[in-house]
Amino acid sequence: MNKFLFAKLFAIGCLSLVPRLAIADFPDRAIHIVVPYSAGGSTDIAARIVAESLTKQIGAAVIIENRPGASGFIGAGLVARAKPDGYTLLFAGNGIATAPSVKEVTFDIRKDLTPISRIVASQFSILVNPKLPVNTLQELLAYAKANPGKLNFACSGAMTAAHFALEGFRQAAGLDFVTIQFAGNAPAVAAMLAGEPLAGIDAAFSAKGAVSSGMLRALAVTGAKRSPLLPDVPTASEAGVPGYVGGFSLVMLAPGGTPKTVVDKIYQAIVASLKDQAVMSQLEGQGMEPVGNSPEEYGVQLETEIQQSAKIIDSLKDSGVVK
Repeated sequence: MNKFLFAKLFAIGCLSLVPRLAIADFPDRAIHIVVPYSAGGSTDIAARIVAESLTKQIGAAVIIENRPGASGFIGAGLVARAKPDGYTLLFAGNGIATAPSVKEVTFDIRKDLTPISRIVASQFSILVNPKLPVNTLQELLAYAKANPGKLNFACSGAMTAAHFALEGFRQAAGLDFVTIQFAGNAPAVAAMLAGEPLAGIDAAFSAKGAVSSGMLRALAVTGAKRSPLLPDVPTASEAGVPGYVGGFSLVMLAPGGTPKTVVDKIYQAIVASLKDQAVMSQLEGQGMEPVGNSPEEYGVQLETEIQQSAKIIDSLKDSGVVK
């Protein structure tokens, strides 16, 4: 064989080994997890709890980067465009499933992001200011139906999981109320505390303080079962809206095309982290239930959520709420 041809073939062969060696050595440097929301929120807190454990489980530093904006789509877009090597990951709310229905989103969630796992699940609570003359969900339903279009509900932002849960509640209960959008759950709760508006929705764990102090009244939680943080508060299904379930989860994805071996290694580290008693306690203390399902399982759930959210968005467009 011509020595120059042999040298060329040898070089090509060596280069073909580089990706395999890189995968085998993964991780050999810091992993960056993009949280597409502001620091200090529920997603950021959960991400930091998980990241600290992942650092131990996976054998490399795991660094949180907050990239807020556009309901999480700015940070998600950064990850979608990142190199698919496992060193840039996304930790977001399951509202990411609305991406295909939002015209401003520039990435294809099905192609540009790879599911890793649903990390935790949680639920919301239906809240009222004590100034509103209702003490139960049934009374709220009656009040809203007697005053169509006059009751305002606070929500933590358009196209968020809270927005979808509230819209699902509206449809399931057959109510006519006005949704007031705020820039996050903290401003929404502050507005409810001030009585402007008198009702709203918030994560069960973050509402606990205001409920315990009597500053807000929790009429129902939106999960399939009662929240351990608000054990005396019935589910919406129990309290008057049969079959209604709403909630949110926090999920992890990688750039599209990330090798399966890398995805599986990250997933295995997540499972190990969620089995750690200290991590479980911290997450449960935030009102979150560890899940840690497989990439395949989460992939199926993600597709279901994409289709479900598309239906809700279509109904919001029909009603003029979303353009």
